[in-house]
Amino acid sequence: MSLLGVRSSVSLARELVRYALTNWGFERSVIDDSAVVMSEIVTNAVAAAHGHTLRIRVALHEGAPILECWDASSELPRASAVGLDALSGRGLAIIAAYAKDTGIRPSANGVGKIVWALMPTGDNAPVR
Repeated sequence: MSLLGVRSSVSLARELVRYALTNWGFERSVIDDSAVVMSEIVTNAVAAAHGHTLRIRVALHEGAPILECWDASSELPRASAVGLDALSGRGLAIIAAYAKDTGIRPSANGVGKIVWALMPTGDNAPVR
């Protein structure tokens, strides 16, 4: 699905995740965690490619949800040290805390990047 790289697209991406995973029969905890992760991925993409097209994808990989977002920026998301009162800067840490695996790969056409997260299900869910 293509979205415009603006803040309001974050909630649209989150709802797409909820819709897909609900229809695929996932448990509420997997759906909620996946929505949080997609929110963080798309928020980073909006910051990197504000006003430009983003493409998101929700699919299954060996029975587990995989969340992807493409943006045209070559700028890679990077973790930063943030203070306790910071309003942003924790996205990658949040993604890593919820996801089973994450990564960044170049797009097939060489323009931009795809940030992805493979979500845990069932017994391999993170302990919180």
